[in-house]
Amino acid sequence: MNASKKFAGLILSLFISSTLIVLAYIGLHLSGGQENAMDSNLTRIFVLLGGNITGGGYIQFATYVAFFWSFFEIYEKTQNIKNEKKAYRDKLLPTKEKVVLLPNDVVNIQIKASEYEKIHTHKLLASIIKRACIKFRSSKSVAEMIEIISIQTDINKEKHEGQQSNIRYLTWVIPSIGFIGTVLGISQALMVANSGDMAVITATLGVAFDTTLIALLLSIIIMWFFHHLQEETDHLHAEMKEYVIENLVNRIEI
Repeated sequence: MNASKKFAGLILSLFISSTLIVLAYIGLHLSGGQENAMDSNLTRIFVLLGGNITGGGYIQFATYVAFFWSFFEIYEKTQNIKNEKKAYRDKLLPTKEKVVLLPNDVVNIQIKASEYEKIHTHKLLASIIKRACIKFRSSKSVAEMIEIISIQTDINKEKHEGQQSNIRYLTWVIPSIGFIGTVLGISQALMVANSGDMAVITATLGVAFDTTLIALLLSIIIMWFFHHLQEETDHLHAEMKEYVIENLVNRIEI
């Protein structure tokens, strides 16, 4: 993901997070004047969601921003993987049984892969095929061809993992922000402990536990999406390697 897309994801995350906080703030003030049990519970929910902005809601706001930013990046990476899989439909390699490739056929496949790589955004598969063909033409060795396929697959996988560094950072930040809220809430509670005002002490301790609860819940959700992305990434590269070996390397007749 380039810098402009990351910036767009951040702006959208700020907008959604601000909207959630504003809605929680409005809900808190609409329910705060009521005295029955149901409205009391609603008030507690709105406080939990960050409606009390000055009293700790800014921690929930920061948590929401990190959550949505990482979610949008995960979504973008997942869409890129789906886009790369479109190359299979374009039949860059023969998939029918009993098809044998001669050295001249390898040249034609290389030319086809090179042209494909120039005009499509999903080019990982074409890139692997092109490099494998170039290696075979220079060495006439199937073993070296397999080696270059493995090396290129590993390089592509490492690049994808490197592009996920911001996601890994944000998934770490989410629970960390919650713990910061815990520390702030407990420290504030200790500062007013000598006053004996239980309402104030309870409120500050509530900030400590609310921020941690929201952060942990969001962390559980985003980690599921992140692990799914990692699984899809691993499967993409393994599938490409298998596809090229099965439909190119294993069909070559020297």
